[in-house]
Formats: sequence, structure tokens, C-alpha cells
Amino acid sequence: MRWRPVADSLAAAALLAIARCAAASTPTVLPSTEVAEQPRYLADSAPETTQEAAPKPRKPLMALLNACGIAQSLERNNISIFGHIEGSYTHNFDSPKDKLNFGRIFDDKDKAALLNQVDLTVERAVDPAKKQFDVGGRIEWIFGADAGSMHANGLFDWYDGPRDPENQFDLYQAYLDFAIPVGNGLLVRAGKFASLSGYESPTATENPFYSHGLLHNWMGPYTQTGVLGTYAINDAWAFTAGISRGWDQATEDNNGAIDFVGQAEWTVSEKTSVSFSMTTGPEATGNNEDYRTLLNVVVSHEFTDKLSMAFEGDFAWEADAADDGGTAYWYGLGGYPSYILNSHLTLNGRLEWFRDDGGSRIGVSGNYYEATIGVAISPLPNDRWGQYLVIRPELRADLADQDVFNDGSDQRMFTLGIDMIYSF
Repeated sequence: MRWRPVADSLAAAALLAIARCAAASTPTVLPSTEVAEQPRYLADSAPETTQEAAPKPRKPLMALLNACGIAQSLERNNISIFGHIEGSYTHNFDSPKDKLNFGRIFDDKDKAALLNQVDLTVERAVDPAKKQFDVGGRIEWIFGADAGSMHANGLFDWYDGPRDPENQFDLYQAYLDFAIPVGNGLLVRAGKFASLSGYESPTATENPFYSHGLLHNWMGPYTQTGVLGTYAINDAWAFTAGISRGWDQATEDNNGAIDFVGQAEWTVSEKTSVSFSMTTGPEATGNNEDYRTLLNVVVSHEFTDKLSMAFEGDFAWEADAADDGGTAYWYGLGGYPSYILNSHLTLNGRLEWFRDDGGSRIGVSGNYYEATIGVAISPLPNDRWGQYLVIRPELRADLADQDVFNDGSDQRMFTLGIDMIYSF
């Protein structure tokens, strides 16, 4: 292809620049007065303190850019550049002949080591509460084995399949944010953004486990492309409403209809929050009449500084989408406990039930269950550079009332998975 020599030249130049900057920087040990930054899913449940927190050190990429003399200029303009790299391995104890783990998306291959995600994000966050006009946004690229299952219609979906080649590019998010000084401050977002629904996310650093749950994989979209408006009435209530081109649609649309997207967020207290999301509209190719509707609720609560729990409930339906031509329904429940043992270890659990009534989601109508237990290991939580490393081993059991697992011969599947994430 014509672009490959250009891309190779740009990559070589970038590597040379990085090498020069790296040579100019000297790694240091994290001072004892600084707190090691935790992964997002751990930091969200970290105890608050009344003492003024010490400034966090720059993450590796911004530290490298600082050595190049770039970081301060970016920070003055409220621009941050960051990302992560994730690799994994999954072992199916039943060794299916097709080497596939039925019902999985990103960890669908048995006994395979994967480069799941190399994520690079450029973001300029805006705060509508400041009540002044401002413009920001986010661009998030992902390269790796996960990208092939994340493509939206018309955008990086020209590969030969989700695993052909195994590692692909995807533009996961690309949007502009506008802070508009109206009332308490209005945030308008336009572009391609992550779905508002669900507890889990395709992004590795936003989840407690390597494997993704049934609700994440089968309930709703990964991304939507459109326009959203978010307005906080007070400290307790915020509402979002807008339109999109549909589930996982981007530069192309599989029909001529639009969706409604909405969310209500209730901050009950410092320890409890509730969100209710919905999306509704025609989703089938060439069909502007049969509506698909998803209702989602997520409740999060911190019982103590160490113990937290999240709950998710979903219900969805679509006209004329069932195997028999009738209305298809799919719904489920999930619970996600987490306990911080110490600065090195966080114990996580997940228990889910998912019902595919009509076979429109997984492909076989029935009840599906899964239970996962794992631990997030931070081996070097106080090291200047090692604090960004997390290792997550897990044991998972999947059950169904149909013979769908292990080459379609079993109602049970047991897997051992592990991934390693380094955030930069």
C-alpha cells in the first residue's frame, strides 16, 4: 500500500525522538510524600482524605515529554497524553477442538497469548461548572487483538475479520466537548464516544478483570456516534440526552434512522451513586421501523474504605428480531464486589446471569451464567515507574442450559486467564 513507506518513516522518526528524550531523562524513585496512582477501578474506591494531597508525579509518557520540553506547554493548555499496553493469556481446561471460548469476545481464543491493547489517548478535558465557554475533546486509538471486535460501521471495519489479521487498529473514541455557560454549565459532546450504558468498558484500565462479563459482551453497544448534552441540576442530579446514528455506527449508517440516548445520574452520597441509561431506535440493516430499546441501571456503593460493590441490571427488546420472527428479549443481572487487601492486592469478584430470549444476541436462546474471582496485583505500588504495572490473574466458570461450550458438547466451561497492564 502507498501509505506504508510513509508510515514506516514517521514511526522511525518518532522512535528516534523518543529515544533522544529517554536518554535525557533520569528515572527517580517515587518520594514517600507522593501517593502512587492506582488503576481507575481502584482509584474510584480509594478513601478520601481531608489533608491536601501532594501533587501526583507525571505518568511515564508525560514525564518523557517533559524531558523533551513539551509537557509543561501541554499542561498549561490542559492537554494530557496517556495510554496503556495490555497483554494476556487464556487457558480453557476442556481444550475445545476449535480452540474457541464460546460467548467470549476479547478472550475468545484458547491457549493463546495476545497483545490485547496498545492504547494512546490525547485529551483536553473541559469543566462546564466553571461557567465559561471552552472547547476540548478526546482522541483514543487502540491497536491490538481487541480492536478487531470494536470496529464501528464505516471506521476501520475493512479488515478481513475480527482476527484477520490478529492485531488491528481502531479509533475507539473521537469527539469534541463544548462547555457552554448556561445556568450551571452545559456540556455538549459531538463525535464518536463510548456507550453510556453498562458497568464494564472495552478499555482494559476501567475494569476489575481481564475477561469481560456477559452483560458487557451482549447487552448493548460499545460506541455510538452523535451529539449529547449533559446538564447538572445540582450536586446530586445530572442528566444527559442526545441522538446517535445507532449501535456501533460511525462514518456509515446501516439504516436511515437515529437513536435517542439518555442518562440520569444520581449522586446519593459520597459513597453511593446510581445511574439509569437508555437508548432506543431502529438498529437492523435497512430497517427504519423495528425499534431496539435498552434500559440499564448501575448502582455503586462503598461500604468501607476497602470494601465496595457495584450492581447492574439490564432489560432490552427488539421487534421482529427473534429466531421465530417475533420480538426478541434479552436481560440480565450482575454483581461486582471488590476488596482492597493492601497496596499490593485487590480481590475482585463478578457474578452474572444473562437471558437471551429469542437467540438474537449470543445466537442460541437460553440462560447463561458466569462467576469470576481474581486479584489485581500491584507489585511495585510505591516505585516511580513500577506503580503503573498491574497483573490480574482470574478463574472463571461459565454455565448454560444448552450445550454451547467446548465445541457445542458441554453446558459448562472453566478458564484461567491472566493479563498484564502497564499504564503510561
